[in-house]
Amino acid sequence: MGLSRGELLRVRMLFAGLGVVPVFLAGWLGWLQVLQAGELQRGKDQQPLRLSGELANAQRDAFETVPGPRGTIVDRQGRVLALDCEVYQVRARLRVPTESRRDCALVRQWIDTIGGEFAAALALDPQLADRAEARKAQRQRLDERLTRAFALDRLPASGKVPAEAVLRADILIDNDVDVLAVVEALRKIDSSRDSVALDLQIDHRRVHPDDDIPWGLVGFVKDVKIQDPRNPKGSIYVPVGKMGMESLAAMLPGEAAGRRFFRDSVERPYFFGAGAQQAKPAVLHSTIDLELQKEATRELATQAKAAGSDGKSREPAWGALVLVDIPTGDVLAAASWQRDVRDPKAAAFTPLQNLYEPGSIVKPLVFGYTLAKAGLDWNDTFDCTSTGGDHRRTVEETGRVVRDDHACGPLTPHGILVNSSNIGAVKVGSLLSREQWRDYMDFIGVGRTLGLNLPFERVGTWNDESFDQSRPLKSFRKWTASSFSFGYEHQVSALQMARAYLSLLSGSRRELRLYRALELDGQRHEVPPAASAPQELGPAVVDAVRAAMVDVVSNDPHATGYHLHRRMLKDLGLDLHGLIAGKTGTAVSSTVIQGKGTVKVKNASFVGYAPADAPRFLAVCVLQRDDDARFYGGSYAAPPVTRLLLTAMKVDELRRERQEPQVSATPGGSGWSGVAPETTEAGR
Repeated sequence: MGLSRGELLRVRMLFAGLGVVPVFLAGWLGWLQVLQAGELQRGKDQQPLRLSGELANAQRDAFETVPGPRGTIVDRQGRVLALDCEVYQVRARLRVPTESRRDCALVRQWIDTIGGEFAAALALDPQLADRAEARKAQRQRLDERLTRAFALDRLPASGKVPAEAVLRADILIDNDVDVLAVVEALRKIDSSRDSVALDLQIDHRRVHPDDDIPWGLVGFVKDVKIQDPRNPKGSIYVPVGKMGMESLAAMLPGEAAGRRFFRDSVERPYFFGAGAQQAKPAVLHSTIDLELQKEATRELATQAKAAGSDGKSREPAWGALVLVDIPTGDVLAAASWQRDVRDPKAAAFTPLQNLYEPGSIVKPLVFGYTLAKAGLDWNDTFDCTSTGGDHRRTVEETGRVVRDDHACGPLTPHGILVNSSNIGAVKVGSLLSREQWRDYMDFIGVGRTLGLNLPFERVGTWNDESFDQSRPLKSFRKWTASSFSFGYEHQVSALQMARAYLSLLSGSRRELRLYRALELDGQRHEVPPAASAPQELGPAVVDAVRAAMVDVVSNDPHATGYHLHRRMLKDLGLDLHGLIAGKTGTAVSSTVIQGKGTVKVKNASFVGYAPADAPRFLAVCVLQRDDDARFYGGSYAAPPVTRLLLTAMKVDELRRERQEPQVSATPGGSGWSGVAPETTEAGR
């Protein structure tokens, strides 16, 4: 049966219409590509949009930059002190769906629902102690961001949605998301809502697993705002190491990697390939022993709190406790204490930054140098008899009035050290010339950096007029040389004093070491111990000084370590004589404290080493207080040093028994007085 005339006409019109379509498309393409020159004109304030396959691919393709991690810091046993953990920075592209755009109330309802869903997802961390409180805090934070992003303060409560209403927004959901349950919940929101497109960008969070490490030693990282190199009008935040080992150049992040991803029709990203491989982070192997660091921190805090527990005095203003491995010079522990500290990150790192007048702990240093350089005879006898009721005497060699803590008679250099006689110390120190005193300061490292590459180090020094060449020699000998002899008129830090004793016990100028190795691109580069300088103190000199330090910690009632010996015998049942050697120190001076004016400060210090017959570990402790309470090195600074040394020996012994790595790698503002006082307190 044939088509009627009307049906035939309709078929012809249909095919004619179909034929017009390709003609129209060809004309449209010609208009765009020829007449428009490959550009699509847009609004008057917008640049023409280029029409090309490359542009289409660029709109589909995207590239996510994956930042390189900062370096990792580990202790000498390989335990982590600081590292970067991968986290997600979650951003969301939100689009109010069409069905919610009929009324302002519906827009607000949709935004409120989205905020609640995100807050609930972020609170799914199983480690949270109070999930409801966490959800409430997250909801409040997200509501503030959604209100700003969608300009809800300008959106009516109900009624027709204004043409100028903000219906699309890109907001930050959260930084540092690293919990699987949270990530899964966020992805569920993303997949269930076409109006939500999440972007999970890889980032890093700096983690310090153990809070017993002082911030000043390992340091911390702070985000600093800088100009965005890709956008001159924008800014970005980059992590910058502040304080301690975190500030080293080796800790800077490696080059960023990246991975390619596509966007689908609703702008949801999906990744294409595994992405470029990130460079391995550098690994800094420090000399710190985490176990001993914890012990040092506990011992220092316990002693500082105990010093103010009698109800009559406050806790010390600050304290420092340092432990060093003598064969290598490795810093095994460096503990810091500050009274009334609200933020430990803002507190000074006392072993490196707090200076103090060391007092009598310098006497073995002075005697060792004088024995080697100035003809001191260890068998000579010096008249240390006091002439006044307060144990004072005018020292004939200098004309200086000096006071002892207790009555002394004729003493050998050995006896002077054991009794810590200031009178005897000044007599011995008078044997040194002004030039030799200057060389002595260089030998013990006063005025010289530790070279540990830690920022904000304070380098100890002496008074400006101490070595003024225009000053008469008589004045120098009476005041400066006398003050140097018993630890006044110069300042040191606890780490600098540890270095000085490392040099004394070695007989040559030594340096401390804080880094054992550095791994770069998987290759380990060893940091050898600093080479020893030429021998300046012979074995006989070192042995003589060590023998005196052994007898300081004894049951001799005149020995300044007598109280320590008696206390440890009572508390621990240990006879320390011959086990631990050391020297006490106490210094009293005046300083200006903001808001208080000039106040008297007392520095109690102790340096000790163990075992006494074969020095392996060296420890230095200093505590400073700013009240009038009695304060002596032998009673306050010596106990934490002793307990730390005993722990170090015990830990090393246990590791040997378990065949674990031992401690050694291979053998191998404070008080300041312009003029030192004539009366001093000998360390007990």
